[in-house]
Amino acid sequence: MTVLLVLGWVIIGVPSMIIVSFAGSRLLGAKRGWVALSVSGVVGWLVALALAGEISRWHWRTLDMILLTLVLGTILTMIMALALDFLSPVGSLATGEEAGLIRLRNPFAWFRSRKAEFDRYRQILRIGRANGLVGLKVDRTELPDGVRRTLEESGGIFVKLGQVASTRTDVLPEAWCEELSKLQSGAEPAPEDLVKAMLEAEIDDSMTGAFSSFDWDPLASASIAQVYRATLLDGTPVVVKVRRPRIEERMQIDRVAVLQLAGLIERHTQLGLAVRPVDLAQEFLDNVAEELDFRIEADNALELAAGLASFDGVRIPAIYSELSGQAVLTEEMVAGVSIGDGIALEAAGLDPQELADRLLNSFLTQIFEVGIFHADPHPGNILVEDDGTIVLIDLGAVGRLSPGQRRATLEMMVAATSADAHNLRQVLTQIVVVDERTDLRLLDQAIERMLARDLRAGHGISAAALQDLAVVMGQFGLRLPDWMTTLIRTMVTLEGTLLGIDGDFSLVEAASEHAGDYVGLTRPGGMRATVEDVAMTELPRLRRLPERVDTILGQVASGRLSTRISLFADERNEQVISRLVNRIALSILAAAIGIGSVILLSVRFGPHFASNISINEVLGYVGLASAAVLSMRVIAGIIRDGQT
Repeated sequence: MTVLLVLGWVIIGVPSMIIVSFAGSRLLGAKRGWVALSVSGVVGWLVALALAGEISRWHWRTLDMILLTLVLGTILTMIMALALDFLSPVGSLATGEEAGLIRLRNPFAWFRSRKAEFDRYRQILRIGRANGLVGLKVDRTELPDGVRRTLEESGGIFVKLGQVASTRTDVLPEAWCEELSKLQSGAEPAPEDLVKAMLEAEIDDSMTGAFSSFDWDPLASASIAQVYRATLLDGTPVVVKVRRPRIEERMQIDRVAVLQLAGLIERHTQLGLAVRPVDLAQEFLDNVAEELDFRIEADNALELAAGLASFDGVRIPAIYSELSGQAVLTEEMVAGVSIGDGIALEAAGLDPQELADRLLNSFLTQIFEVGIFHADPHPGNILVEDDGTIVLIDLGAVGRLSPGQRRATLEMMVAATSADAHNLRQVLTQIVVVDERTDLRLLDQAIERMLARDLRAGHGISAAALQDLAVVMGQFGLRLPDWMTTLIRTMVTLEGTLLGIDGDFSLVEAASEHAGDYVGLTRPGGMRATVEDVAMTELPRLRRLPERVDTILGQVASGRLSTRISLFADERNEQVISRLVNRIALSILAAAIGIGSVILLSVRFGPHFASNISINEVLGYVGLASAAVLSMRVIAGIIRDGQT
């Protein structure tokens, strides 16, 4: 074989290998990573080249060897890809829409981003190993403390991740939540020149053209933003919240690391199988992405300010939209003391009990009337001005409730206060999706035990008991929706704030006594209005009711009454049956084509393409290749279900 021939095979072989790898992956109908695709392509191509050489007696110049290499390369690439799938951890392969087309990117940018993500992942693992989380001998009793220290040392969004996770008592053990609640958020301030450049670019003006003074010593510095004190040109004092420079790039790197670690925990730990950390991580990352856009916080403040406009004694700081944007938020500076500072309130001649009652009513208004509420009401976010006006600051986290969710919340509070486990379970099963295998009787008993444990004699039930309720639901595999976990977290925080004023306070009991005023259930006039609204809604059905009853009775009397049951009323049932039928059809088709091809190859007579190649042989080998492709596509689909 000449050097020129070898060079020709190398030049043609590389693009052919790429085409074969791509074709094999597409024929299997599932997306693969570049590493898996490259390995399966190279191995499949080399083995195909060796087999084609043996079959064609190494006639390198013939078309037979080229075609055999391409055909065998495609099939062997598919076989190699399936082999790699079999070696993959259960549930780790791309499924559904994720198993679609391969996206092409700039290879240099892709390599840089992958390297940064991989380096960050290694850094987190190194920190975790130093804190006893990674190794052959891991002390389970030290895990919560090790996780907290690892998150704290990792910084970035990992601290915030731990803080959010500490509130998820429905999915994490109590010891973990208690330890993670100790996390402290804080970060070194970003350089002044970078912050100044970002601020001026965001407000389309120079610092001197927007502010008469700007204090570059941050009031607070966290992982996402920094807060500064400034003065407008007219002398109005303001606070300016600026997103940390290059935070989006850092967040993207941390995002990948968070998902990688969540996947590692989910695949290799018992806790991971129970709490599904990948889903929790994705939910958390989506929320962080919203917090990066300060326009959302500005809209939240304006919307809540409008909702509380008619409520005396409670307000939201003014937002300066012309000096705000996606990365900058400028708002009024509030001169006041924390509502938790009892000494300062008494010195100002303010009644803490009246302030607490007004704060409670303002939150009931937010939850049950406005439908949007401040989701982080700790004492530092609730200030009291000299005249007693309560100011709610930091609207980065809010909750939203639809009318149906507000009603369900009220019913849940009333049932919890009255210790009615059955009604409480009924309300909760309207909120969450209950698996058919869930034993509702056992769930009722678990809720009864929880209520008996948390109902304080003479003091009602605490908001923290709702967190215990979330834990009970989690034990039965029922996860509360985002809006409910946000509401429970808000109520626990608010109750802690109010308990600082009144040690016997019960937020759930107070809410169940007063919240009905906001949904028209407890006032006589409200009850009448509610009944009238329901009657007007149901009146058309009531008018048709006698006619329909008469029709049914007539069918019964004449023996014509019939019923119809649809086996495909649930879309999931239809999807399962469709997938099963499709795979059976493909399997039968593959078997039929394979058997038919073998029969064709055994027939020794018939027309010929050339002196030594018959049509039967061509059709037979093409049929065998098609049967192999169909069979492997079925196998790939079964593997990608994540059930094997």
